[in-house]
Amino acid sequence: MSLAGWQRASLPMLILSVLESQPRHGYGVSQALVKVGLQPIKGAQLYPTLVKLEADGAISATWEPAASGPARKVYSISGPGREQLATLRLEWERFSKAARALGV
Repeated sequence: MSLAGWQRASLPMLILSVLESQPRHGYGVSQALVKVGLQPIKGAQLYPTLVKLEADGAISATWEPAASGPARKVYSISGPGREQLATLRLEWERFSKAARALGV
């Protein structure tokens, strides 16, 4: 599986991790992922994941005016989102530990 494939599979955890540090709009989430060395996220992958996380109550969104142009939707992690992130991190650690035990 390519880096993009792993990234797509772990996108909810990655998004929640980015939002843990500060609220961001969708493009800001994508840029934070790129900044740490991940592949750019296409809107067709990013926005459906944001919508699902919002519907699940893991994040909340507010509209904020932009300096120029239309208002932007800014996402924040919620209490349940922090709990979900903690669970995802534990699952990721278990998976990583098992993979390392296999020499991966």
